[in-house]
This record gives sequence, structure tokens and C-alpha cells, in this order.
Amino acid sequence: MPGLSDAFEHIGAVLEQRLPLTHAAGAALAVTDRDETLGVVVRGFADAASGTPVRPETRFQIGSISKSFAAIVAMQEARAGRLDLHASVNDLVPWLGLPEPFGPITPHHLMTHSAGLVIGAEEAPSALSALAILRNLRVGFAPGERFWYSNEGWKVMGLILEHVTGTRVDELLRQRVLGPLGMSSSTAAITNDAQADCATGYRTMFDDRPPRVSHPLVPAAWLPFNTADGSIISNVLDMAAYARMLLAGGAPLLDAEGFGPLTEGVMPERDWPTFRYAYGLWVGEEDGRRRIWHSGGMLGYTALLITEPDDGLGCVMLINGQGDRRATVRSALDAVRAALAGTDAPPIGPPPSVTRVDNAGDYVGEYRDGDRVVSIETAGDRLVFREGERRAGLEVVEDVDDVFLIDDLELDRWPLRFGRDEHRVVVEAFHGEAWLVNDRWRGEAALPAPGEWDAFPGLYRRANPWGPTLRVAVRKGRLVAEWNDDLEDVVEELVPMTDPADAGWFHVGIEAWKPQWLRFDDVIDGRATRVTMNGGTWYRSFET
Repeated sequence: MPGLSDAFEHIGAVLEQRLPLTHAAGAALAVTDRDETLGVVVRGFADAASGTPVRPETRFQIGSISKSFAAIVAMQEARAGRLDLHASVNDLVPWLGLPEPFGPITPHHLMTHSAGLVIGAEEAPSALSALAILRNLRVGFAPGERFWYSNEGWKVMGLILEHVTGTRVDELLRQRVLGPLGMSSSTAAITNDAQADCATGYRTMFDDRPPRVSHPLVPAAWLPFNTADGSIISNVLDMAAYARMLLAGGAPLLDAEGFGPLTEGVMPERDWPTFRYAYGLWVGEEDGRRRIWHSGGMLGYTALLITEPDDGLGCVMLINGQGDRRATVRSALDAVRAALAGTDAPPIGPPPSVTRVDNAGDYVGEYRDGDRVVSIETAGDRLVFREGERRAGLEVVEDVDDVFLIDDLELDRWPLRFGRDEHRVVVEAFHGEAWLVNDRWRGEAALPAPGEWDAFPGLYRRANPWGPTLRVAVRKGRLVAEWNDDLEDVVEELVPMTDPADAGWFHVGIEAWKPQWLRFDDVIDGRATRVTMNGGTWYRSFET
């Protein structure tokens, strides 16, 4: 179809426009209908050092999209009467020993991220060793009460499937999903051997600060992995076959009744109010269309799969690095949909700007924290940070309001966050330990913090490349922790727990239901040297 050729040229142009704005070396994208792959677009490098280009056959780690593969096996076992999805996991696997303080945790809860378990610190090299850590951690809420994403829960789900079937999870996925769908280039375990024909994964050079577009790329660590939460390696051709299975209502892997729980949303998530989580997939409406999708993030790789059942289209994008994929995938689906309808693809707009700030005037002014004085100025349509003789431009954080990155290698370790009053007027800014207020601030100029907190601020590191750094600061009378999660810079207040049995522990975040906790240990010469959070351990660094 001539229109499809134009559509994929359009998609290629969009990908060329957006790839430089990511933190990735290359990308591959495929669009399929219910019957066949309609086209593939590749750009960039599978390996930047050798100049090897991305090809349609290039393999990437797909991360958490793997969860839906395991969900298919779970439903196969349930339909065969060998797995009760609503029984306690400890009854299903007698040696599991998972804490159930608020009632039974079931496979249904694990697969819908509603078990109340921590997301996980990726501290252990296997599901069994992850379970050993999980046994000693708290549960945040009653099963089924809330949504909280938990990779650890899916690791446990993999152990349940192994116990029920007597087959290791990677072999199980190969037999039950990859093989029947003809996904011959895909494997369900990340092994050292798999590096040979896989794109090199990349991350930005600095692991102690939010990534900026100007930060150089370096190869990411490769870690062997074989758990149900995200261990599949695939390419866009194979993943298009997987998308066709979803568009076909699960055939040939599941009948309609077995496929239903994969696409019937159960648990809502506040960041995506139009979507609910089913069994390993997000389901809901976006742009007026029903979409079934999941993203994936691994060390050096990110992925996105979106299917649109009503239009019979699916798109998968795999990249060797980190970066936004949603805008590119949505654009690709729009272009192909237009071609099939005989109309022109939507025009390609300008690329997102990392410097343009439409409401720049909101932030302009002078901000003070004791003797420290910072000015925010405008230069055209961008903002400039000035402190004494130091001047640096501010970078926009895409899709995040009031947060900027400072274009300066001495200052970019912390983002610059602005706060607004009840009238939505910018009155304060946060940077590291600094709490800076402008002349519109009407509250107290200083807020005291407990003296024992003086031991906690600093940079903490661990050897694990998953979340290698954690920063802690006291500002505005509050203790806060900040770290990078994929591309998102996360900042959470640390709230002291009040139960005497929890002395020394902090809840991570002001919402007490969230299953995340932190403790400082081993204070030497007035400084804590160790942080434990959600099963992971970080140690104080010499760096600032």
C-alpha cells in the first residue's frame, strides 16, 4: 500500500527528531495489524563504539513487558485447574513463608500489584534470594486495598509457577509463549551468552544526578537475570507477533475466558487515571481509544508496547538507553491509522524543547536562604540561574511542572524545584540543602529540624547498578531523600515512625500506606554511614 510507505517515512522522521533528546544510542520500532507486521523503522546504533547500526533483528531487553508473558502461563495453569489464583501463596507453595499480616496474599494480588509488597531494591541475583529478603520486610496494606507496583511480587509469582509446573520460569515461557508464537529470536533469561547478539545498553555517564541531554553515554552494566518480572530479550519482529496475539484476544495461547483477566483492569493508579492494571498489562482509554499496553525498563534499555484492539493495530518500540517512548509510539500509530484510512499523517510538530519555558515569568526573581542569594532570570524563552558570578541555563524536565535541571556540572547533582502557594504563585525553591524563598513568601523564614538529623545528610552509594546512589538532605525543617528511578528524579520526605517498636525507622513519603521504609545506621564521628531502604543497602560516599 503506497500510503504505508509514506507513513513509515513519517515515523522515521519523528524518530530521528526525538532520538537525540533521549539518553539512548539507537531505537527500533514496528507496527503490526492483526495479520502481519506492516513496517519497521530503525535508527541509531546498536553499538556506538563499533558503529554497528540498529537492524530489525537487533535484540533488546524488554523489561517489565515480560510480566504479561508470565501472566499468560498463570492463566493457562488456572484454566487447567492446577493453580488457584485466589488462594494464599503460602498454601500454594508451603515453603514460601511470605508475611501475611493483613490477610492472605494471592496470585491475583501479586499480578495486579495489590499485595502491599515493596517495589524492590533489586538487591538479590535471583527470585529465591529476593524472597529471602522479602520475608524480612514489612507489608504496607491489606491485599487488594491499593495499587503499588512491586517487581518483587512478580518474582514470587515466578516461583509459584515453577513450583506448580516443575519447570524453570525461562523454560516455561519458552515452551508456553515464545515457541507457540514463533518468537524464535527471543529468550526468557538474561545470560552472559546473550550479550553477543544484543544491542549494547547505555546510560548517562553520571550516576549521582538526574540525566541531562548533554551528559555523555556510557555502556550500562549487564547482569544475568532470570525472574518473571522482566528477563526477556527480544526484537521488534518477535514482539510484533506478541502484539498480534493480544489483538487476537489471546489466541492461540488462551481462550476468551482465559484471556479476559489480562485485559480487564482491576487496580487504578493515580498517575494514569484513565488506566487500570490487569494481569501484567495496563488497560484503559487514551486519546479516545482503548489501549492495552506496558512499558519496560532495564539497565541500559527501555521498551514500550501499545495495542489498540478496536483499530486492530499494535506498536512496539525498543531502545538501548533511557528516554520517552510514548510520544513516538502514539505518533506511529496515528500515522499508520491515517495511511490505512487513505488520509495524510498528522504534521510533524517541532521537537520538544529542553530550554523553552512558556510560563518563564512565574519563576523570575531573587531567592534567599540565609546569606545565599540566587536569581532566576530570562534569556529569550528560557530561564537562567545566577548565583554571584556563576550563570547557567535551566533545562526543562519533560512532563514535570516546576522542576528544572541546571546546565552546570557543579550544580546539576540536584534538580531545582519550585514551590507554589495556595494561589499557584511561585514563592520558594529547593536545591540540595537550600530552601530559598522570594519576596512573595509569607510563611516563616526558617523551620527547625531535630539535631539528630545532622548525622544523616549526604550522598550514599551501593555497588548495585540499580539505583546506585541516594541523596539525603535537611531542608525547610524536613528530612528528604532523593534518587533517580529510570528517568524520573524521585524526592520523598522521610517521616519518623512513632511506634516505639519502630524506633530509628522513617517512612519514605508522607502517605503512610506506601510500602517503603528507611533506616540510618552506624553513626561514626557524627555521621550515619549506612542507609537501609526496602531491602537495599547504601553506604556513605566521600563525595558531596
